[in-house]
Amino acid sequence: MKSLLMILVLISLGTATPAWAQPKSELTIALSSFSAETLDPALQGHNVKYYLSLMFDYLVGTTADGQPSQMGGLASKWENSADYRRWTFHLRKGVKFHNGDELTAEDVKFSLQRAMSKRSTTGYAGPLRALIQDIETPAPDRVVIVTRDPTLIIPTYLSRSLSTEGMVLPRKYIEANGDDVFARKPVGSGPFKFVEQVTGSHIKLTAVDQHWRIGVPKYRNVTFKLVPEETTRIALLRRGEVDVADVSRERVKELEKEGFPVHMRKEEAIIHMWWILGPDGRTPPTKDKRVREALNLAIDRTEVAQSIFGGYAEPAAIPMGLSWSFKEVGFKVTPDMAYAYDPPRAKKLLADAGLGAGFTFDVYAFQLPGLPEGKSFAEAVAGYWEKIGVKSKLIPVDYPAFRKVWVDRKAPGAVGYYNIANRDWIGTYALLEKQGYTPSKLNDTVNDPEIDGMIAQVMRQTDREKINALMRNIFTRLRSEHHGVPVVYVHSPYATAKTLGKWNPGAVMYDLFLDELARK
Repeated sequence: MKSLLMILVLISLGTATPAWAQPKSELTIALSSFSAETLDPALQGHNVKYYLSLMFDYLVGTTADGQPSQMGGLASKWENSADYRRWTFHLRKGVKFHNGDELTAEDVKFSLQRAMSKRSTTGYAGPLRALIQDIETPAPDRVVIVTRDPTLIIPTYLSRSLSTEGMVLPRKYIEANGDDVFARKPVGSGPFKFVEQVTGSHIKLTAVDQHWRIGVPKYRNVTFKLVPEETTRIALLRRGEVDVADVSRERVKELEKEGFPVHMRKEEAIIHMWWILGPDGRTPPTKDKRVREALNLAIDRTEVAQSIFGGYAEPAAIPMGLSWSFKEVGFKVTPDMAYAYDPPRAKKLLADAGLGAGFTFDVYAFQLPGLPEGKSFAEAVAGYWEKIGVKSKLIPVDYPAFRKVWVDRKAPGAVGYYNIANRDWIGTYALLEKQGYTPSKLNDTVNDPEIDGMIAQVMRQTDREKINALMRNIFTRLRSEHHGVPVVYVHSPYATAKTLGKWNPGAVMYDLFLDELARK
């Protein structure tokens, strides 16, 4: 008997799993920035989706590559009327919020009205207000959205592929407790529910026992850690204290040599700069087209791609030109559209505009999720502009502080930037409506009547060929008028623990698509 026991002990010792390879009950994601730390989907919107999409369900689901899907949303199917003005969504039955309340059509109606309210600061509240005429709830499991004009874009606007307007919230809980309580203690219907938030540190979620989206969750908890310093994020990854971390492009090869998997989202975003408008539109000196062109010609995009982004980037030429949409709408970037690096011509353009002595303006510098190089990027661009006599006053801030200045138009003429997530034609149109359409007011950066007219037509058009022609003309006009400074398309790296397993970060804007990781 003793011999048998000894053999069993030896076998168990010989096959024991090392501590570092033991299944983990917690998934930890370390990010260089949270952009914002908002728990209410009606505030901030898309740039906090990476954690909100685990807490809340969308009316319309989305595949990992960003296409609307009947599999991942609360609507198991939907259909449109012949005139494209009535969209009927059929809801899954038996879905409950984390507090036990049943999710019904009334919650969908309440959530959409809230997302379109004046209080909402989401990216597409304005377009939806202009588009939606009525919301009907003929049955607990059926919602009908009626639009003022024919349109193709309702399902995408209410899907995970864009912002947060399609997230469904608990009407009874919010009405009983108020917006402020909901913002501190949110209740959703997603596979993970809120546990705690420590501002500037972390957001922690815990799994429900089973969820229709992912089944039985693989992890009991998911924690998002705010770790601005890259050396700290990488050290945490090496010690096994985090499972996913966004890293700068220059550290990719180093981590790969150490055996850490690096998941690269190809052309995930365009790094795009723009000028904050004043209350009455564009202000001098960038009101002058020659100045806008000069600022573009002053930047060596190839050098930026190599020196700032470690070669994991490509030069960009079209303001707000999301490249995933180009093929869909038939737009081709011709060689003459590429901005040459031409400081002498840039100086001449400034001189022709009466600014031969240069000028000074503010450049806000901040990091963003997926853009840990944000501040060094801003410094590099400021250096290029200084070579043509344009002096930039760099203002280091957190992104929420910049966003408030931008939205409130408190710093006319100052420069901001964003890693604008790549997307398909509808997603691109949604961006153009938000940042290129003067009536949107909230985030407009262009102020061009010709572009305004074309954008307005797209929203109400159902003929794809006519839509494609309008989109091509919008891109052409954006480029010819130099409405912004497109710098590079970046491939975004996320390093993971060696034991994490299969993960497809997908191609959904501002969303790490963690469903696959969380699924057993």
